[in-house]
Amino acid sequence: MPSPCSCDGTKEGRLECSRHRARSFDVLAKRGLERGRWLTRDGQPRRSTPIGEGRAPNADVVDPDGYAVFGRFPKGWFEDVLRLQFLGDIHRDDILHVCSGTLTEKWTVDIRAEARPAVQASGTELPFRDASFAAVMLDPPYSDEYARNLYRTGNPRPSWLLKEAARVVRPGGRIGLLHVAIPFAPPDCWLVRVEGVTTGVGFRIRAFTIFERHQASLFA
Repeated sequence: MPSPCSCDGTKEGRLECSRHRARSFDVLAKRGLERGRWLTRDGQPRRSTPIGEGRAPNADVVDPDGYAVFGRFPKGWFEDVLRLQFLGDIHRDDILHVCSGTLTEKWTVDIRAEARPAVQASGTELPFRDASFAAVMLDPPYSDEYARNLYRTGNPRPSWLLKEAARVVRPGGRIGLLHVAIPFAPPDCWLVRVEGVTTGVGFRIRAFTIFERHQASLFA
């Protein structure tokens, strides 16, 4: 899934990022409670703060990064994907985002209700018809530990997600997977390219792997 940190990895960004300044979430929540700015459950701070259109009032005071519900692309990276047309010459509203985290794009799918996706569903069982989207973006947890400890979800294997993405993407459409592994192409698809993605020195590098679904044959 997208990086849990919202800063851009620069020195200036880290100075403004509470996580890089080693201020614990519990300390921030406690201060937020004292100021009456934290959504509570049974008197305790909730660790799942709604993001997006339903964002809790003043949630940025308690969690300055704005991502108490983890999951978002590195800052500015998705705009680069669009600008460089890694997924083809398409509009951003034509892209389906699976394991979308807190993204606020038009078509988002996440299994966690607290992430407030457009559609709550498993990425391995998408509720869409075949060949419904021009492109699909996948950003699942990178390990069992990430899934369990950071996102509180199961960890769908990339091959499962890719198979379902290949079903819902149109012929000639592309699938982008952000992960630490580079998987084999799903059925009826071929590997287009692989790009390295990192937020800066000292951060883990990921691979953005792009596949394309074969066009239907013009001949019987």
